Amino acid sequence: MKSFKPCITEQEAKQALTLRGRIFRSRKIIPYRVELVYLPYYFFQIRVQNKKSQEREFLAAIDAILGSFSMVEKEVMIEQELNEAEFHPRIKMEDAQAVLEKEVRWFLVSRSLQTREKYRLLGVGSGELAWYPYWVGYYKNKAGAWEFLSMDAVSGTIQGGPARRLFIHAFAETRVKTL
Repeated sequence: MKSFKPCITEQEAKQALTLRGRIFRSRKIIPYRVELVYLPYYFFQIRVQNKKSQEREFLAAIDAILGSFSMVEKEVMIEQELNEAEFHPRIKMEDAQAVLEKEVRWFLVSRSLQTREKYRLLGVGSGELAWYPYWVGYYKNKAGAWEFLSMDAVSGTIQGGPARRLFIHAFAETRVKTL
């Protein structure tokens, strides 16, 4: 199975996922455990053209669990083979392509506003299923309940609300069955 190699090591992930106190910055909450998780995504090539007839290509990703849209930088992604996937796709390629066609229009509008040039969609390439790596750190809060924080293992960015929802759905599907 196709996947992407993490650029962030486990030690770097543990350091990045270590929480600092809000008032006293020296207070650290170190994750009890950090693990590498691969989630399924459908990747699509998007070709656009601006008014000067210059063509550009972007790589869009639709997660195969909830169907959320995101843009990724293909320059930093290195392919590798994954032996066995823990998480399996829940949505079909056709559904992901329908989400992409709707969301890519909004992406082009926002990109046009940022760069002050108008983009026109030339085409969307065929989709490809691949597994994308994330580092997940587990913590215990003051009440004793387990919490988690996730980080993109390729770019190193901490993931927020939409990705948290994705992880909750992915963990609920596979990890609850094993208990």
